[in-house]
Amino acid sequence: MDVTEHDKKYWRYEYDVVANYLIPLLRRWGVQIEEARLLDVGCAYSGGICAMYDAGMVCRGFDFDERFVAIANGLRGNRKFHIVLADIHEDPAPYAGETFDLVVLHDVFEHLEKKHLALQRLKSYLSQAGEILITFPPYYSAFGAHQQVLNSKFARLPYFHLLPFALTAILPRLMDEHRPFIEEVQRLGKMKMGLAKFERLVDEAGLHVAHRKHYLIGPNHIRFGLKPVGAGILGRIPGIRELLTTGAIYLIAREGALSE
Repeated sequence: MDVTEHDKKYWRYEYDVVANYLIPLLRRWGVQIEEARLLDVGCAYSGGICAMYDAGMVCRGFDFDERFVAIANGLRGNRKFHIVLADIHEDPAPYAGETFDLVVLHDVFEHLEKKHLALQRLKSYLSQAGEILITFPPYYSAFGAHQQVLNSKFARLPYFHLLPFALTAILPRLMDEHRPFIEEVQRLGKMKMGLAKFERLVDEAGLHVAHRKHYLIGPNHIRFGLKPVGAGILGRIPGIRELLTTGAIYLIAREGALSE
């Protein structure tokens, strides 16, 4: 598998987000890092899981994309863990029978079609005191449909995906667009994973939001040369938070765990 310069840069971006923002945040929330067992679901290029490993975690990971898995196992270097090709929805489940102290989905959950089933499976991975870390860009925010991956400058405008008929009539007619990218933007438009919807799904799954942090400029935006900016009180106002929160980080625990 040929690894491009873009692949290496993306690996470094994944590593930096986790090492510089997610791990410090987890520590502030009281999450044990050293020697904790980690499962990275949808680990892509492996930058994030490598950062977790370097921080002292015992790691497992999988991704459904064959190219990502090949690149990830190359870029992990001599780190002693493996990433396997698997899908969260398949039977038997990847790493079935194993339990973990922390399960991570870094900008993965919004892409999953069967979210109720996915949450139940994630719950089954948890050790007695295990927790789930989920990050995602809320759908109604400026780039909530991931339209930044498109070529057209018009389609990359903030909130383009919320315009009437943007995804059903305008997007399919744009020239020089990569078809899988168009289809993924449209898929996200059908699922509309906003903050309130996410929190409702968590509650329905018998899970509990232990901690949350919302950003006006999320940690993922460091790849554009921006520094993260927390949403503060704006991240708690219904409606407003859906539009202004570009990045959300949730730590999920079993029902009954203490809240933030």
